[in-house]
Amino acid sequence: MKKTMTSILAGLTTAALTLSLCTTALAAPAGKKAADETGKTASQVSKTVPGRTWQREYLEGYLYYTGPAPAKVPEGERPPAFRPAWLPEGYALSSASSGGVPQKGELKASWIYENGEDRLNFTCYLRPAGSIGAAAGAAVSGSSVLHRTKVQGHDADFYQGVPSHGYLTNDLIWENEQGSLFWLSGSLDQGALEKIAESVMEVTNSLPEYALTILPAGASLFSRSVLPEVVEERWSVEGSGGFTWTYSSLPLGSGGTGTAETVTVNGAEAQFWQEKAQVLTVVTKTQDGETSTTLGGSVSGTLLWTDPETKINFRLQAPLDKDVMVCMAESAALR
Repeated sequence: MKKTMTSILAGLTTAALTLSLCTTALAAPAGKKAADETGKTASQVSKTVPGRTWQREYLEGYLYYTGPAPAKVPEGERPPAFRPAWLPEGYALSSASSGGVPQKGELKASWIYENGEDRLNFTCYLRPAGSIGAAAGAAVSGSSVLHRTKVQGHDADFYQGVPSHGYLTNDLIWENEQGSLFWLSGSLDQGALEKIAESVMEVTNSLPEYALTILPAGASLFSRSVLPEVVEERWSVEGSGGFTWTYSSLPLGSGGTGTAETVTVNGAEAQFWQEKAQVLTVVTKTQDGETSTTLGGSVSGTLLWTDPETKINFRLQAPLDKDVMVCMAESAALR
């Protein structure tokens, strides 16, 4: 748990590298030239950025980008619908979600792309009109080195990461004219991240609404995230942990490993991956001898298919038998 912040920041909660922050700090007057801090580590850069809405604050090894003082998001305000229009070959959408805490002024949309074991994260934090502002921001490792750059004509900060535990994370952060913050993070180099950032655009294409009409017994909807080009539903199921169903006009990654099995969904070819989790046996010594307990061993399946008429891509990830998952997939229908 992080410590309580200084008077500049009212609170902080960590969730992976995305943090919700509260602050009363205001941006420096527009037009004031920023100092050239290229080559400094994140722990050495200034706490304010002249002319920007989002400010920097270094705390306990990380540099945070913090929005204006939080206030309730206006009713009906939509999550920021921005995403990269270009990605390097091999990357496909793994997950997309909208969320935040509207009561605290936070509204965001996050996109995760994967290429094998490489992951690319893109998040946009919305700053609504007027004095109301988002209270969330990106976090960058304090050992990362800052390089000033430009994205779509706006000043941007690229942080060259330091490999940790065999994995490298670089960060590119910028904001647009409306004061929304964009954060792109991954193992790609500066040139590749900047090319992706230059392609970021607002999207408005809506999807038709689909529903699974056949569900496992005891299934109940846990969450439903809707963005213009992707819908992701998470379901809980008594005794099995639940499943995730996603459909999108964008290519979807399978997340599966090994060779896929070709199956059919409503007469069209589909790909199915099934993996068995590692079995762990725990041995407990007692006065009467030893007892062993087997943990894990559950089956996890991924089914990926495309509607040949609409070209919409579907993905079902569940700890269920292949035939059950195919049956569920074939039940997908327009609401």
